[in-house]
Amino acid sequence: MLDIFLVQMEVAANDKAKNFAKVEALVRDIRKKADDPVKGLIVLSEMFATGYLPLHPEKAAENFSTSAAGETAQFLHGLAQQTGCIVMGSGISSSDTGLLTNHTSVYTAESDIEFAHYDKRKPFFMEQGKFTGGSDASLFEINEWQVAPTVCFDLRFPELYRDAVKLGANLFTVQAAWPAKRIAHWNALLKARAIENQAYVAGVNCISSDRNYTGNSQIVNPLGEIIAEAQGNEECIISARIDAEFAENYRKEFPVLAGI
Repeated sequence: MLDIFLVQMEVAANDKAKNFAKVEALVRDIRKKADDPVKGLIVLSEMFATGYLPLHPEKAAENFSTSAAGETAQFLHGLAQQTGCIVMGSGISSSDTGLLTNHTSVYTAESDIEFAHYDKRKPFFMEQGKFTGGSDASLFEINEWQVAPTVCFDLRFPELYRDAVKLGANLFTVQAAWPAKRIAHWNALLKARAIENQAYVAGVNCISSDRNYTGNSQIVNPLGEIIAEAQGNEECIISARIDAEFAENYRKEFPVLAGI
């Protein structure tokens, strides 16, 4: 079992302190005991600390390798310690090529070193020229879960998800700043990725007062059924307890992945 908490919020542009405070306020009731056999995973939306996309993203770039390396990494580790959950945030980092990466960073309470990371493999049109894409699927393990992070525009590329399933993924996260004018695509693609991979998909999106972003954060089970979703354009926590055994049994009963 795993408890997932999606933080749907309005992100203040270029104001990390304000966004950090808002996340803390939204998750204040989440507390996992160290001896709780059911782990918790908190997932924040794309570029939650700065907003998507800062005017000068290179000025917002940070190192996420340790909690001492950058203020967003420090915040993620601190939030993991406060809640007892594993925390997944998304921000801007530098690459060896000199270009930027749209970087997912995972922190646990137990270590001040980044537990896992993923670089968005398909930069959006607005990112091209300044951002480079990651080259591989990246999985991390939570008990019986093999979690594969993805970011926003990745959702349109089913081959990325199939790559991760071949490595054992049974849960996908999608951190997004997905615009309202294409929200029907968001809803359809989350279900599609769950159905075709017989996996859970947890998609968290931001909102905005001008309604350019309208949330629709949701958790979808391997049958393509929405088991938790945001109601309206509101700041909230969407949560569900998901069952790896359910996904495993479904894959055995209907073995569409046997030949991949």
